Amino acid sequence: MTKQILIFFLLFFIIFSIKAQDNIVVIGKITDATTGIGIENVHVKILQKNIITKSDEKGNYHVSFHKTKLVTLVFSHTSYEVDYEPINTLQDTLFLDVQLKSKIVELPEFNADDKDTPVPVFRSAKISIEDYEFYQNQFLFLVYGKRLDKDSEIYLVDEDENIISKHFIPGEPVELYTDYLGHVNLICKTAIYRVEVQKERIAIYELPMDDFNQLIKPIVDTLKGNIIFSDFLKQFPRFKYYAFNPTDTSVSIIKEVVHKDMDWQYGFEYYNLNNADKQFAKRMAKRIKGYDKFDVAAAMTGFTNSFLYEPVYAPLFVINDTISIFDHYENKIWKFIKDTIEVDSISISYHQPAKKSEWKNQLIMDEVNGKIYGVFLRNGYYYLKEININTGEIVAEKKLFYQYVSKIKIKDGFVYYTYKPSQTLQKKFLYKERIN
Repeated sequence: MTKQILIFFLLFFIIFSIKAQDNIVVIGKITDATTGIGIENVHVKILQKNIITKSDEKGNYHVSFHKTKLVTLVFSHTSYEVDYEPINTLQDTLFLDVQLKSKIVELPEFNADDKDTPVPVFRSAKISIEDYEFYQNQFLFLVYGKRLDKDSEIYLVDEDENIISKHFIPGEPVELYTDYLGHVNLICKTAIYRVEVQKERIAIYELPMDDFNQLIKPIVDTLKGNIIFSDFLKQFPRFKYYAFNPTDTSVSIIKEVVHKDMDWQYGFEYYNLNNADKQFAKRMAKRIKGYDKFDVAAAMTGFTNSFLYEPVYAPLFVINDTISIFDHYENKIWKFIKDTIEVDSISISYHQPAKKSEWKNQLIMDEVNGKIYGVFLRNGYYYLKEININTGEIVAEKKLFYQYVSKIKIKDGFVYYTYKPSQTLQKKFLYKERIN
């Protein structure tokens, strides 16, 4: 499917979905559970989405978003326990006051042999964890006993390692994926399932695979009711971010990102063809809407499937009503407000270490506090480097305890990952380490 067709169907889907929804406004005050004093700078967001807003100096907050079937608001602050509040979306306006409990910080006893040893989050002698997602203050695990394609299941597990619910998987699973609405989805090789938790029991139902890949995955986030999406396709060395306004159905380009090196090589594939193939590429480009002769030539030579090809990587994050695009080819963080108004650009160089192979082309955001971390690999050890989004500089670094961990995710100042010690019979467990 070409980018133009993808955008057409995406917009059709968005318009249809938005018209079926109404807005809900949630207003309230956030206070200290002990003192009753309002708390400033509490992050307020929808579960597993980017930060919507913050409370003011008196603890007051105000959020507006589109109604969906299941909505949970998350209230987080560095000095308080995270609070999850399910929302009744039957109303248009909801008044919700929240009390946060102070975090109890336990100082560990000093041990010269204990160098921030990771804490096991879940261990089992029978199953390995292939993937996981955070579900409020619990976890959803994709697990298997002996073979992922034969005996895999989904587990709902609490922080005390108690298995609350299980569900078999009707297919060969690949991963768990959280979409822009915060829904957890099970991606299988031949099907996609929505995972829901109803009264602490896991339920799954199948989604149309093509619709999901073409109409859900391209959507990155929402901001003040607008839909942010991209036309990214792995086989193209450039793509654009767009903002869709459901009120007037207008579409605006936020930013185009181009992998310059790959774009040059991609275009050069045409000139490497013989004359007959060049003529064929021209004829095919006229027949296929949205493709030019360079696209056809690259498809003919299989360039984007070769080991030389590197997909473009420029993630977008919404933090405090500001869009930040990390452009690793222009070496900039581009910042936008009101979707398309560029307000700043910040130079970056963290992705250009002395040894290029150390940069793993991955940024991770802590969904609770909005901090951004770059992922690097050196001698088998992963390093997380916190990036100041206002300066572009690395301000802190965390070396993970174990070598060659997998499925790295960050939440509330902790890094989580799966790990199986080499040359042991141990299953793959989930661990966490404090970042700071």
